[in-house]
Amino acid sequence: FQMKLRFLSKLKQFRWSKLLLIWLVFLLIAGVLFAERCGIKYASTHFKIDYLSRTSVLPAQNALFGQPVTNLLLYDSTQDNVSEAKKQFDQILLDMKVSTQAVDISKSSTLLPDFSNYKTVVVLVPDLDVLGQDLITLMNWAQQGGSILFAMTPSKTSYFDVISLKLGVLSSSWNYKLAESIVPAEEFMLGGGQRYEFSDPFESALSVSLREEATVYARTGDEGTPLVWSVSLGSGRIVVDNIGIYDKIMRGIYAASFSLLCDATAYPVINGSVFYLDDFPSPVPGGDGTYIRRDYSMSISDFYSKVWWPDLVQLAQKYGVRFTGVMIENYEDDTVDEPTRQKDTQQFRYFGSLLLRQGGEIGFHGYNHQPLVLPNTDYKGLYAYRQWPSEEAITAAMEELIEFQQTVLPYTNGTVYVPPSNILSAEGRRVLGTKVPQIRTIASTYFKDGTDLPYVQEFGVATDGIVEQPRIVSGGMVGDTYMRLAAMSELNMHYVSTHFMHPDDLLDEDRGAAEGWEVYKGGLEDYLKWLNTSAPDLRRQTGTECSGAIQRYAQLTVALDSTDTAWTLHLGNFVDEAWLFFRANEGTPGRVTNGELTHLTGDLYLLKATAGTVHIERKGA
Repeated sequence: FQMKLRFLSKLKQFRWSKLLLIWLVFLLIAGVLFAERCGIKYASTHFKIDYLSRTSVLPAQNALFGQPVTNLLLYDSTQDNVSEAKKQFDQILLDMKVSTQAVDISKSSTLLPDFSNYKTVVVLVPDLDVLGQDLITLMNWAQQGGSILFAMTPSKTSYFDVISLKLGVLSSSWNYKLAESIVPAEEFMLGGGQRYEFSDPFESALSVSLREEATVYARTGDEGTPLVWSVSLGSGRIVVDNIGIYDKIMRGIYAASFSLLCDATAYPVINGSVFYLDDFPSPVPGGDGTYIRRDYSMSISDFYSKVWWPDLVQLAQKYGVRFTGVMIENYEDDTVDEPTRQKDTQQFRYFGSLLLRQGGEIGFHGYNHQPLVLPNTDYKGLYAYRQWPSEEAITAAMEELIEFQQTVLPYTNGTVYVPPSNILSAEGRRVLGTKVPQIRTIASTYFKDGTDLPYVQEFGVATDGIVEQPRIVSGGMVGDTYMRLAAMSELNMHYVSTHFMHPDDLLDEDRGAAEGWEVYKGGLEDYLKWLNTSAPDLRRQTGTECSGAIQRYAQLTVALDSTDTAWTLHLGNFVDEAWLFFRANEGTPGRVTNGELTHLTGDLYLLKATAGTVHIERKGA
């Protein structure tokens, strides 16, 4: 003790003692920064839902095979726009797990089946005159308790005029109205009560005035032309879609229209929201930092670490986002030589560890930024990318990327692959499915771009077990545009949101660089606010978690039995949990056995099923 006192007394006399304290503080700060930059303070991501076995999951088509047919799809392949409409309804009904028989009435030998064998009928026949007396028989069937969806804008013909009152139409004209936008009723769809713009609008909606008994679920934004309505017919129900647009972006609206049939409808959904950061982590990208220097007077590297990433973390905390980054090892365009290991790993360790500590996930974007294609792919002057010489070269590049990730971030184990520019050839896709077993998910694009280069996907599971998880919207400008309509539609089709953005968007004028990060960030936050308001119960997930949800969704089948006192759902291929939309068109749901109901809007509920049979009582029954 005496020695300690003497030491402290001498230390006080040391003229540099105050400087020593300052040095110690600086050393402590340096140590913290070094540890952070080295990326050592993170753990592997805990997934709230994980993959099922690759071999145990059924693709939707296989799962639906052999199910009792409950829906009849009538179409006329010779009429305008019918092929486009049927293509969309084939996928809509498959995804809703509605077992359907399709009948082309244009075939001279076609005899229509007995309508009494079905619960619902979807009519893709704009000119109803071709149905003749069969149309009268169909309407009589509906009056006895059947449900019909007239899914295409009807032509004003003789037979349309004969049945128009039964369709809820008081009067109609030969004119068609411009469908420039759609405003779904707030109680009809998630995101309802707002206006959504159509791209390339035209006069596609029949000019009608409706009976008072008709319930209108959607109108145009300008003139208020009815686009979706329903009416009771005896003991049955009629729903009419008067939109006249049959693109993939409209699926959620048509699915919601179909759900208005019968006294109740239930169909599987994914219930997931994913936000991808392409090219992240990666080497600091090249590009023009003019606008970054203009707004922040700093280098590209400093902007990412001091502005861009902290802003994203704040948004993630505020809106519950968990980012999924997809890694690029280098930006070289060499596809011929053997892959070489990236030596500069600082960016990978630093940003990778921060992303993982945020609860996110890291997948794969490429060894370099060259799509997985062979010499038979022609970029047609649209891209400066190079082709790979062989499937072996593609395999080697993917194996190098996987090994590099395991070296720089040993506590992560990526499974999701995002194709550069969403380009992936049939040969590259085959390589991923057969020679790179670590890849469990491909996250490309949901929509075409007018070329045959993008790998366009549907939500589901492929026959080789890979999960198909398309991205729907991108960037920070998801405003009152085509993308906002797409986002709304998919909330109501699959109850899913998949979004992606690039760190180097702020280096490219075409992607918003001139507007600056503050404007771009504001657009992104506006979308997050809209998403939280439209679907507050949507699960915020990583890529792997969403893929696990897609597996469970893809193979689920639903049979709904209705009585005066309850609804009973029988779920095929149920594993551990399932999510469904449940719309109660007649009656109010009460106590639930083997599940939980969350009210979404109007008569629409989100059902979490915890067993293969779910029982929902009707209130007051």
